[in-house]
Amino acid sequence: MSNISIVAQKDCTGCGACFNKCPKEAITMEYNDEGFQFPIVNDRCIDCGLCVQVCPVILPLSHHPVPPAYATWASDEIRLQSSSGGMFTLLAQEIIEKKGAVCGARYSEDYQTVYHDWATCSEQLAPFRGSKYVQSEIRSVYKQAKEFLKEGKPVLFTGCPCQIAGLYLYLGNDHPLLYTVDLVCHGSNSVKAYRSFLAEYTGGKEIAKVDFRDKKYFTWSTPTVVYLKNGEVKKAAWDQSMWNHGFLEGVICRENCGACPYARTERIADITLADCWQVHRIDPKYDDRKGTSLLLVNSQKGQNLFEKIKSKMKLCEEISLDNIRKYNGQLNSPTPSHRSRSVFFDHLDRIGYHKSLWYGRGMRFDVGIVGWWFSSNYGSTLTYYALGKILSAMKKQILLIPVPKLDGTGWDSDSVHSINFLKKHFYIGKNYQCDMMYKYNGYCDSFMIGSDQVWAASYIQAVGYTFFLDFVDLQKKKIAFSASMGKDSFSGDGNQKATASDYLRRFDAISVREKSGIAVCKSNFDVEADHIIDPVFFCDRQDYDQIADTVTVKTPKKYLLCYILDPTSDKEKAAVAIAQREKLEILVMLGMREYDSAKKNWSVGTVLHKVSSEEFLYYIKNCSFLFTDSHHGTCFGIIYHRQYIAMVNETRGRTRFESVADTFGLHQYVVESSAHITSNGNVFSPINYVQVDAIIEQQKQIGLAWLQDAFDAPTLPATETVNTIAAREHRDYRAVKNLIGNLYDRNKEQIKNTEDLQRNNQKIDLSIQEFGSRMLSYEKRLSQMEQSMKRAGTLKKKNSIQFIPGLRSTLKRIWLKVVHKIKQQGE
Repeated sequence: MSNISIVAQKDCTGCGACFNKCPKEAITMEYNDEGFQFPIVNDRCIDCGLCVQVCPVILPLSHHPVPPAYATWASDEIRLQSSSGGMFTLLAQEIIEKKGAVCGARYSEDYQTVYHDWATCSEQLAPFRGSKYVQSEIRSVYKQAKEFLKEGKPVLFTGCPCQIAGLYLYLGNDHPLLYTVDLVCHGSNSVKAYRSFLAEYTGGKEIAKVDFRDKKYFTWSTPTVVYLKNGEVKKAAWDQSMWNHGFLEGVICRENCGACPYARTERIADITLADCWQVHRIDPKYDDRKGTSLLLVNSQKGQNLFEKIKSKMKLCEEISLDNIRKYNGQLNSPTPSHRSRSVFFDHLDRIGYHKSLWYGRGMRFDVGIVGWWFSSNYGSTLTYYALGKILSAMKKQILLIPVPKLDGTGWDSDSVHSINFLKKHFYIGKNYQCDMMYKYNGYCDSFMIGSDQVWAASYIQAVGYTFFLDFVDLQKKKIAFSASMGKDSFSGDGNQKATASDYLRRFDAISVREKSGIAVCKSNFDVEADHIIDPVFFCDRQDYDQIADTVTVKTPKKYLLCYILDPTSDKEKAAVAIAQREKLEILVMLGMREYDSAKKNWSVGTVLHKVSSEEFLYYIKNCSFLFTDSHHGTCFGIIYHRQYIAMVNETRGRTRFESVADTFGLHQYVVESSAHITSNGNVFSPINYVQVDAIIEQQKQIGLAWLQDAFDAPTLPATETVNTIAAREHRDYRAVKNLIGNLYDRNKEQIKNTEDLQRNNQKIDLSIQEFGSRMLSYEKRLSQMEQSMKRAGTLKKKNSIQFIPGLRSTLKRIWLKVVHKIKQQGE
């Protein structure tokens, strides 16, 4: 027989039915690292299987049909002490009057935990009132319920639906004296998160009372109010409470709550209670701000109990469930777990609740990643997918940072495909102009320049020194992971080399993708670099399979896949030669960005229409043979254990092909021309992937250790230089000019398209105000630059002495000119 350990943590509700049922006390309910209770089986287990037989996950219960719904009030006195309309008190008093027992959730004396307990008289009901918003320990209340029922006492059991389900399965059947009330639960919150929140919220002071539904200060709402023993009251309205943000956004809830099977209109208890939020939309008379309960009558037993308390209600009006469920989402479906939920818990022990919540809500990031992730290039896209996976496995939350052009124009339209692909997996940053990228320092703890060809001199003209992290604060950690120059040299001029060198000296750790990059870094920039293989090799093949296997396209049973970026007639000859030798049909996949031009220059085989990143992996995974002039085509051929031939692509750099071949011992599969293929049979020799995989694993471990060390090491001191200041000044000056052009063009277009003079004048004024605001921000930036240059001792240097006054003068001239033009256009 099996035991409850077969239930995965992601599915377990923590209902405690197994714990109550075990005849040998072989199960304990223990808190995990996130602060949720789970059953732990010890060596006293005899594998009787009773725990499995009472698990709601394994044996889900059926639900009642959609019930009638009522808006209800108890007396004002009861409502003042209750979360909403006071229905729990009326139901509980009815059972107490019949000498029965009521089970509900209460706080511990120190308010550090919540647990289920029993009341057998009215005086014991008070602790059960009010919403607790933290998962309760069920303890042994199921056993006690069974004893009360055996004694012939009526029992009212209240709790979350999963706890009701646990009770039903523990008892084995419904009992005529058992009445159940489930709550419309938004999710069970972590006890660890709750304790951390309280400690920070109260400053560690002794607590007299916690009330998440206090009506004294906020009427009927969901505030956070904590009364301290020293007389202080800590309070926050519903929209100001950081506890509510974590709770309502699915950050601090139990993992299974994101897929709760009970979050629906069909319920499992006899009666369901909830807040009747937005009931004034149905009838304003039903909302006096003292609290209105939504009461659902789900069964005949529930109906009988409802009829007995009906006369004690101040308000009892049947309402449309379809209307009210619009404002109570948990009656429709569960709130999904936040995508950063695990990140919150990864940070909780180290930095506490409130700071962790910034990460858990996706508003702060461990690492901001810069690179060609948005490029309309399959290899680049998947490189950053892999890098994101690496960092996520290290429990880092990442932000992919868009890179703007210096001239303010956009990238090619195909980049949207890469962005949309990565958006499914990671957070994407805002699009800032180059002079505003410093704002990312407020969101990211550290920064990384990723892999692929990022340090080519030609890119400096397009993006400035963004790929050298010029916008990152001096005190922030900066890491280069498997960065590439693309070629075995840096072709920039002396000033570019000096400036790039100064930026790279700020880095805390530098690694390069090609082995030749080590020498380039030393000879051109005078910095040390390590060799780390391409990030795509760090992901398991299964990670890519999850993407590739979403594709459903028909392909030939066996085919040669040609992934070609730069078509030539010689590559066509090579493709034909391989296909004829291997007796394969030819499918051709062209570059994402290069597709339109490349298609005109390729005439062999079937050219696939622009494929997605998912299809890119699919076609490589399923081909019989791969021929490519792409570095990443080669990499994914190796990952998928394809027999392949790579033709060196001089246009994009020879060194990347040589570095991969050298690292994995695959030189014989790299060719210069089609003649090499037809004259050398060795290129068709089976590849020893056992040996290759062993090298990949070794290199992967080296890379992961390098990366961990880079994060763990103290951040190195960094300074400004004449070169970095001048580069930043040039970047910001370009941004000012772009701003002027954009503002003027936009304003001109607005005026052109309107006939209303008053509206014209308003738009002119707004444009001037907008422009003036930006001018003030630039003046502030200039002052900051000036102070920075003074500290660096560079203000009096020849190439800087006139820059600040000159730029100020330029700004003033621009301001006067633009305002004049805007006003002139309005006239």
